[in-house]
Amino acid sequence: MAVTNIARSLRDGELVIKDGTTPTAQSLTLLLDEGDLTWTERANTIEVKDRGSLADGHTRKGDEESISLSFTVKWSQLIGKAAGGGDPLQLYEMLMFTSGANVVSTSPTGEQDTLQLEFTVVDPAGAASEKITFAKVYRESLTMSESKESNQIVFTGRDFEVTPNIVRV
Repeated sequence: MAVTNIARSLRDGELVIKDGTTPTAQSLTLLLDEGDLTWTERANTIEVKDRGSLADGHTRKGDEESISLSFTVKWSQLIGKAAGGGDPLQLYEMLMFTSGANVVSTSPTGEQDTLQLEFTVVDPAGAASEKITFAKVYRESLTMSESKESNQIVFTGRDFEVTPNIVRV
């Protein structure tokens, strides 16, 4: 595939959230006509000074750091499956592991509940679409806001990885 110079945004893509149900994961697909995604890959550096002097000191790699990420999406309802078993799964109940929704963590029992998030950003030129996968995401905060224009869910969390997996699709 060719490289493209057309700027992309999540408005050109979708978010698929998968849980740890086996053999087939439950998934929820959100079309992202509006919203945002932010992630930060951090490097921990240790500064070793020589008697307080940076000029005579050195640096070395520190511990690995997990990825921080956040996204914002619009929502129409908060619960589905938890309210009626035949209803479709909703974003809020999946992110919150709501009782009755039967969402299963992607992490082993005893660890923090995690989900897999796959953001696909489609190249408008059709040449170089990309999938960004965060394999082990846990929630730090979830903010719901209601307004005249639209209701929004703001997710903030961490991915227990150093970098996401980014591939062309």
